[in-house]
Amino acid sequence: MDFSVSYHPITKEQIQQWYFDAFEDLGVCNTLEQKIPKKQLKKHTKEEVVAYYKDKYRTIIERSRELDYDNFNKWHAYFIAISQGFFETFYFVQGAAISGILDTEFHQTYVTDWAEVVPPEYIEDLHYTNKLQDAYSGGVFISPEQVKKLLHDYEHDAFIKETLEEQFTGRKIEVFLAALNYASKNDQGLLEATKVIDQKSELFEEPECFSNVFNCDVMSAAVYTSELAAHFDAIYKGTGE
Repeated sequence: MDFSVSYHPITKEQIQQWYFDAFEDLGVCNTLEQKIPKKQLKKHTKEEVVAYYKDKYRTIIERSRELDYDNFNKWHAYFIAISQGFFETFYFVQGAAISGILDTEFHQTYVTDWAEVVPPEYIEDLHYTNKLQDAYSGGVFISPEQVKKLLHDYEHDAFIKETLEEQFTGRKIEVFLAALNYASKNDQGLLEATKVIDQKSELFEEPECFSNVFNCDVMSAAVYTSELAAHFDAIYKGTGE
């Protein structure tokens, strides 16, 4: 899976507030206070930045309301992930996903069925799975309890540690563990999605973010750029593909 995969700390209640409430009533978009990091205020006033992101958030919700997909993952789950990034820190890696783990028991232990997370009227009669469905899709949801269990088992169960590190190679595991730790600290679950951050075709061109890129954890970008640089350095030296 050669996509950016993002991980979004969020609770069931926040899913309702940040996405479904706004989906039902666009006026909610103007009442919710978004997370605006101080680094965004270097060139513009807080009022200007807040107005810009309220408009961007509303546009995302409007876009979702215009859709009529029969696929929950590529509709509501994906837009929940985008919405989260306006209000909370999120993380991303390139080409590594919990959905990519094939072990059935792992998913039964650490993944919650979407039907237990969202109101039934938003998922009944729609096709859904508890994993990513290609690009522009929501994937697994790890509940707050499962987040804590996965962290614990990573430290104490050699099989789980090996399973995660086989999927999240190199420093990607640091990013995923940071996402788990952030969610655990704040009693949140963790939502997986693809292409909330969308890379451009040109090398090292700044990617597009459909949410608020300033809420993306800096480690994610640092690991991504360092791995990209190493990859192209290997090609330059004739040792990589």
